[in-house]
Amino acid sequence: MRREEVDPLNARDEHGNPLRTLENRRSWQAESDRLADWILALYPATQRKMTAFVVRCPVKGCLLGRVYRRGSPKTGVRYLWLGVTWAGRGTAGILNWAWDGGRGSKEFMVTGCNHGTENVEIGMLLSMMEALDFPPPLTHDDWLRHYPDAVQRGYARRTIILPEAHWQSGP
Repeated sequence: MRREEVDPLNARDEHGNPLRTLENRRSWQAESDRLADWILALYPATQRKMTAFVVRCPVKGCLLGRVYRRGSPKTGVRYLWLGVTWAGRGTAGILNWAWDGGRGSKEFMVTGCNHGTENVEIGMLLSMMEALDFPPPLTHDDWLRHYPDAVQRGYARRTIILPEAHWQSGP
């Protein structure tokens, strides 16, 4: 018997795509909130060491969110998004949630600052995580070209500056 048949949180449709169930969304949010509380309770210096990369506003470079890495690639890693919305409300989400194909149980995370808002795609954040964790064994100059432009520009500084194409200016 396949695991998907045993575990209803890992159920798949007829095309093999993971199903996003309400129970999965609730457990994802509960685990995301628990991990966010744990990270926010750490000393700021420890938080900085756990930061994998940051996401910034395209207008003035305001900090929109941080992605934290917990664990090691050999034993298992959880990536957590901690961001802020235009209204100042905090958002948290595990990006590589295993029970829905590693998509974080969402397609995007809402973020914003005084200059505007944007939905940060989970796929772009996953691409940056992959580029940071699995660089090529040899030095290739063109291996980054397979990633989105924002990841290519921000790889060295571990900073994604959101593209202005989808940025909605604020009041």
